[in-house]
Amino acid sequence: MKAVALEAPGSLAVIELPEPSDAVGVTVRLRAAGVCGTELHFLDGMIPPPSFPFVLGHEGAGVVSAAPADSRWKIGDRVAIYNLISCGLCHWCRTGREEVCANPVGQLGFNLDGTFRDAVVVPDGNLVALPDNVSFEEAALLSCSGMTAVHVTRLAGVALGETALVDGIGGVGLMVIQACVAAGLSVIGIADSESKADLARQAGARDVIVLGDEGYEAVPAAAKELTGGEGADYFFELVGTSASITAGIRSLRRHGAVMMIGYTSENINIHPIELILSETKILSSVAASRNDLETAVALCSQGKMSALIDTRYPLEEAGIALERLRARTVHGRNVLVWE
Repeated sequence: MKAVALEAPGSLAVIELPEPSDAVGVTVRLRAAGVCGTELHFLDGMIPPPSFPFVLGHEGAGVVSAAPADSRWKIGDRVAIYNLISCGLCHWCRTGREEVCANPVGQLGFNLDGTFRDAVVVPDGNLVALPDNVSFEEAALLSCSGMTAVHVTRLAGVALGETALVDGIGGVGLMVIQACVAAGLSVIGIADSESKADLARQAGARDVIVLGDEGYEAVPAAAKELTGGEGADYFFELVGTSASITAGIRSLRRHGAVMMIGYTSENINIHPIELILSETKILSSVAASRNDLETAVALCSQGKMSALIDTRYPLEEAGIALERLRARTVHGRNVLVWE
């Protein structure tokens, strides 16, 4: 079968791999795989792969092609893939918080070969059934962006009528807006262009702050103006620079919360007094639980969450999809598709 892998640092190639065996799990033939900024981090060396060659991709959906006799899945089932293979035994797994599993087996596309290949074998419990009205392409993106949005919104402990700022109108940011709206929040987006501001409004944002020449320096004043001088209750951070995080902290009302999702190589640089005087909370969020993916799929089926797809590429053109992501010319998400 074909796969897209890192063959050496910074070197991406289409390679041939043996067909998978179903002896240790359920075999899924991929129909779609999302292209995320995480793959760029691997390509650029920010995240080192466990070995070479290493198959990229942590988002996927497809059709069951083989399963053990005792599996709950049958050939032909349409499924989304939950990418974290947890231990299932630790305190965190037993309480439904497997995203912070103490002893994970591994994670597809992070330290286990990922979804940029024709087929993948995963444990029975790592699959989520897809309703007929949820496409493979949507499901692949829900298995990262969608479940992440559901997870961080739940983690924030949001309440009806509160206000959220969502910084970064990409694939994840658009789904965070939708998750917040579904939870009853009033959302203000922060975009780096008018075209992305339009996408934020389409996703449900009531207002959008478009970054100008002053960049993030102007965000706190704009946020206060749009919230009657108070500031927002939550700042969902998907950009991950020192400037964006600092602006988020300064855009909150008292007892507000910064929800950390995105990251870069930059550190946060802010004096503690800016947090202490307003009792600001900083919470971080890593991926999601399987239940968050199940919820994202349900929201999509109900018409409350959708994936904005920019361009569909065949597996062999994964490199083009990644370079467009690097150039910040993607509106929504790129996705790899199989016929």
